[in-house]
Amino acid sequence: MPAAAAAVMAALGGCAASPEFRALRAERVRTTDEATEVKVFLELRNPNDAPVELTTWDYTFTVGDRTAYSGPWVASLTLPPKQVMVTEVPAVVPASFGDVTAVKWRIGGTLGYRATGKLDRLLYQLGINRLTALFGVSGEGIELARAAPAAAAVPAVPAAPPAPAPPPAPAAEAPKAEAPKSEPPATPAP
Repeated sequence: MPAAAAAVMAALGGCAASPEFRALRAERVRTTDEATEVKVFLELRNPNDAPVELTTWDYTFTVGDRTAYSGPWVASLTLPPKQVMVTEVPAVVPASFGDVTAVKWRIGGTLGYRATGKLDRLLYQLGINRLTALFGVSGEGIELARAAPAAAAVPAVPAAPPAPAPPPAPAAEAPKAEAPKSEPPATPAP
């Protein structure tokens, strides 16, 4: 980038501190004869006074000393200012890696992000302000996926409305009082 463009960008803003990362856990979602699908849970903290939009992960997941998975993943997440959020990043471990229950694992690579001001968005769209953060966190053991709490379960199909109540049974009829008969008004004679 030319020195003048860098000076203009620095003078006008267009920068945001990178998010901070912490590994929480890795869970086995599904296992087949070929591989185990894993979700890695990461805690992200935004140290900025403004939101930061995460764009793309480009990472490698290693199990023991071997690369199990490597590739990009769309982040599509906005971190609120001065807040902490948990996100999931997928990976796949080939069946040839054997039992992954107690293994040491590591996930690392880059995370693309952008600041959310109007100038920041313009610079990003122009390809000038493409921010990336390096990350690398690790953990031990890949546990079975935790079941979602029952209270958080949402039915896939809305419940059918309750059946209408049956009409009331006819009651014994009481004798009706006759309404007084009224005579038509008299018309004056001509």
